[in-house]
Amino acid sequence: MFRVLIADDDYEDRELLKLEIHRALGPLEPDIRFAEAVSVRQAKQLLMTQIFDLMTLDIEFDRINEGIDALPEIFETWPTLSIIIISGKLNKGEVSEQLFRFTKDNVLKGKRWSRHFDVLDKKDDKTEAFRSAYSFAVSQREGAEKVRDLFLLAESYLEKGMIDRCIEIYQKIQNLIPDDPEAGENIAIFQGGLSVEKANEYFRKGETIVASLLLGHYIESRLKEYTAAFIGCSYPSLADCLKMLEENRGFSQYRKGIFQRLARLRHKAIHEPTAISEQDFASAAKDLELLGETLQV
Repeated sequence: MFRVLIADDDYEDRELLKLEIHRALGPLEPDIRFAEAVSVRQAKQLLMTQIFDLMTLDIEFDRINEGIDALPEIFETWPTLSIIIISGKLNKGEVSEQLFRFTKDNVLKGKRWSRHFDVLDKKDDKTEAFRSAYSFAVSQREGAEKVRDLFLLAESYLEKGMIDRCIEIYQKIQNLIPDDPEAGENIAIFQGGLSVEKANEYFRKGETIVASLLLGHYIESRLKEYTAAFIGCSYPSLADCLKMLEENRGFSQYRKGIFQRLARLRHKAIHEPTAISEQDFASAAKDLELLGETLQV
């Protein structure tokens, strides 16, 4: 049995989606069960009372972007629910821009890897996306609760900076969901170590938002490491790091200038990821190298 929740306030669109899902999954799954929601509120009520393998979510209901606005809560509450966003007015790039805050959470906290997620236009051929979602659901069905708990554990390790333990958990998840390519990709990122060049690779492949967020995360980590090396301890925020550095007489205006440039770039990468350019990666690499050299002076 494959259970699908279709959240869309247009009757014809709901019927079309059911036909497309039957066409894509019929050869793989003879028993497809549908539930329908005509509002985000009704969709969340159904999610609280039933278990679904896939949810298709329209962007707009009575209010523009109502579907997108509901995503953070849906992702937080149902961490293993696969979701396909259906957009009839915005292209994929525009949807991705509106979703960048959610993307940041996934990239930096591990939630990106606990579900199948895609953004499709209503006119797209959805066969591949539906089949990928089906494959993902089947592979994790037996251990869904365990997978959810493991991702939460991995997130807690990541927030504490315990990267080795985080990798161990991702490897366990990959064993449970061997067909999920992103789990292996994440392990490779952490094992290989984040770097400006690693982030730039994503940028060159067209994954601008992921690249920007990885760059911002890496810059922040390096600035905190620099603070700890310079004054013997670090602080949760970069503003506090800079404040404490300024109280040290050995922290020159030259060092302060480099630190501030990097902090501004970090802010841009995290909060304005679509504004990042190829030059920003080069600037980050150069300033991080210069900052490192000041520790040797």
